[in-house]
Amino acid sequence: MSEQIHISPDGVKYRLVAYKTTTPTKDTSVKQIIADSTTIEVIVSDSRLLSVGSQWGHVAMEIDGIVYSRAHEEYVKIDKHTYFYGGVVNLTNGSIRTGGNLWRDNVGLVLRVSPAEKEKVKRELERRVSVDRAFKRAHPGESTYSLFDNNCSSNVADVLESIGILAHDPRWLPTPIAPAELDAVLEKSKRLAKKNYYPKQANH
Repeated sequence: MSEQIHISPDGVKYRLVAYKTTTPTKDTSVKQIIADSTTIEVIVSDSRLLSVGSQWGHVAMEIDGIVYSRAHEEYVKIDKHTYFYGGVVNLTNGSIRTGGNLWRDNVGLVLRVSPAEKEKVKRELERRVSVDRAFKRAHPGESTYSLFDNNCSSNVADVLESIGILAHDPRWLPTPIAPAELDAVLEKSKRLAKKNYYPKQANH
């Protein structure tokens, strides 16, 4: 049997390895196959040398319109519109008004996941936010942020790899993970469905 290759609309290549009869019937009509999948989005932002903590860029994750972002001060969750365009952000011990994230270029890497994988990622992100907020309530002037193992990129990579999506370059040390490294790995992932662009705006 000669090798047969099928390419999906997303560009993923599949190779025919075998035929298998799954329905013991003579009905040869086309059968519907339901592939239940959904998406999550990893938002990678450009760096800016003049901003403390932004020299290497930033990474956040969006699920169902909510962005989970490990900032230097604390782990926050914010609606996607406010994340990009600015507004009030609720913190553990108060709130702040931000100007959004469009002072720099951003790309959204949309990844295909199953509903169960999406739910697992969401639960883990909620857990991490909850743990960080408990720390901030007890230690208002301190932060759990660590350049090596608790930064914006490492949090996203940890959560993605918990559902089997490689998010760091295995040729290098596992930490620290920079936004550029995570972006380069996910750009090559077979889970990548599409890319969204959120360009810098002139008034930012």
